[in-house]
Amino acid sequence: MVLAQSTALSTNNLLKNKVSECYRLQGYEVIDQPHIDQMPFDLDQYCPDLVVKISETQGFIIEIEDVATNLSIERYRELAKIVSKHSGWRFLLITGEDATPIAEEDIGDIRLTQSQILHRKERIAKLISIGEREAAFLSLWIFAEILMRRHARQALIPIDRLTTILMINHLYTQSEISLEQFERAIALNEIRNRVAHGFLVKPLNLNEAIEKLLNLVDEFIEMEKH
Repeated sequence: MVLAQSTALSTNNLLKNKVSECYRLQGYEVIDQPHIDQMPFDLDQYCPDLVVKISETQGFIIEIEDVATNLSIERYRELAKIVSKHSGWRFLLITGEDATPIAEEDIGDIRLTQSQILHRKERIAKLISIGEREAAFLSLWIFAEILMRRHARQALIPIDRLTTILMINHLYTQSEISLEQFERAIALNEIRNRVAHGFLVKPLNLNEAIEKLLNLVDEFIEMEKH
């Protein structure tokens, strides 16, 4: 038990050091294990693993977990809500199993414009028209993931860095997508995995999957508007 705890602490420290170094290399001030008097504002006695200062009025409050399972998402969501009340600051949850690179976050979250959405959909429609179904499906899936991760950020659920399947699960358990959307997303993710790894998907099945994914993307775009 002692050895396991020691190993977990070592892994967490290695991850924290890696995250700290990434932000320091960008020229940001990084405060490791900040004391309450080093916090930019009061978080009711909570002290994160890191405070990253872009400036005196901008930065990230960061919690680090070595694994992405059994996370206290409700607690982190509450922290994200509190942090969001302070302009220029964001709460980040970073795990050792994240799907997105460290230190590539923006403070702001500018909404997609109608022209950007149309441009993406036109590119996908072109792929479909020339019979490139696999490429069209993968391009659509990437767009769906972008929209899901953006929706998570906008809903102040710090899960936008997690692996796709975990993110979808948390969006559902946090009531941000319906059961029907959850089931469709899980099924379409399975097809995405087959296509991405070169397994055969029958053209008829792929056409149906593309249609379902198009509908899901449209639903996520509608969420983006609100």
